[in-house]
Amino acid sequence: MLTLRQIRRKIRSSQKTRQITRTMQMVAASRVKKAEGRLHQARPYAKKLEELLLRLSQTGQYPHPFFETREVKNTGLIIVTSDRGLCGSYNTNIILKAESFLKSTKINAKLVLLGKKGFDYFKKRDWEILDQVVDLGGKLAYKRIEEITNQITGFYLAGAVDEVYLLYTTFHSALSYKPTLVKFLKVEAPEAAQEDKGLQYIFEPGIGGIFEKLLPRYVTTKIYISLAEAFTSENASRMMAMKLATDNAEEMIDRLTLMRNKARQAAITKEITEIVTSAEALK
Repeated sequence: MLTLRQIRRKIRSSQKTRQITRTMQMVAASRVKKAEGRLHQARPYAKKLEELLLRLSQTGQYPHPFFETREVKNTGLIIVTSDRGLCGSYNTNIILKAESFLKSTKINAKLVLLGKKGFDYFKKRDWEILDQVVDLGGKLAYKRIEEITNQITGFYLAGAVDEVYLLYTTFHSALSYKPTLVKFLKVEAPEAAQEDKGLQYIFEPGIGGIFEKLLPRYVTTKIYISLAEAFTSENASRMMAMKLATDNAEEMIDRLTLMRNKARQAAITKEITEIVTSAEALK
């Protein structure tokens, strides 16, 4: 059984832990709010840009490698994880879905890892790693994301991979976020766009100039919005993990406090018993 001194030491340790986890919870909550606002601002732009480009691509007047159908010999998989831990099952869920996809595909797979946790896991596996980025730190710097996107599209255009999938965590609410696997390259039009295939468009100044401007911006925006979703989900997961840790610390403090009170009561009762026994012996 623990002594009174050991119980008091554990209570102090649990109180310090609770203070740390509560602070981290508050910081994560603040970051979630900021990241969510940034995500809501970016979503309409990304949606309209995707809708515009994919509808225009149905004209078939401007062939581009992003639209062409290839014989798939190598598949690229972009995996978005976090650079830091203490975010619950966030990284585990992504890695499990990535493993499931990699085991199910019968085509040679190559990885692009965005996040230190994903790199730490897959560098010990047999999958080929084309590129890794481990210092984003949850920051959405457009120029940096543009450089990453250019590197990824460079692999596709050079023929290192014949298709590219993107695996990240979509954010729905502070309590709802899940891993999502989407096709990144080649660019495929949704059903709504295919219905407009018969429409005729007039391009000014020209279709070539329009696509040369839109395509790089489209693929960069797709990576940008995916990272925004992932970073928001990461902070939400960290907030919930720290809340759970804080609640557990409080429960531990309550149990230890009860144990301390019982130990003190037992010690007082023992002292009273000894005093009474000694008094009776002196009679």
